[in-house]
Amino acid sequence: MEEMPQRIDPSTDRAAAAVLLGCAPNQVGYCARCQGLTRRYGPTAQVVCAACRAAETAPPAPSADGSSI
Repeated sequence: MEEMPQRIDPSTDRAAAAVLLGCAPNQVGYCARCQGLTRRYGPTAQVVCAACRAAETAPPAPSADGSSI
């Protein structure tokens, strides 16, 4: 099973976030949904971070009684 991408906290150093994202520090910006850090600028920019995109495509979690919502 694949692991869900993790949100990069906005208090993370931009240089460290850039290493995690594989981009230059000046390409790092805030996710439009969760305000975590993402590759916001440049040719392969994403307005929404990988964690938010993964949450969109994930199947719904079962509720406490075991049924899907």
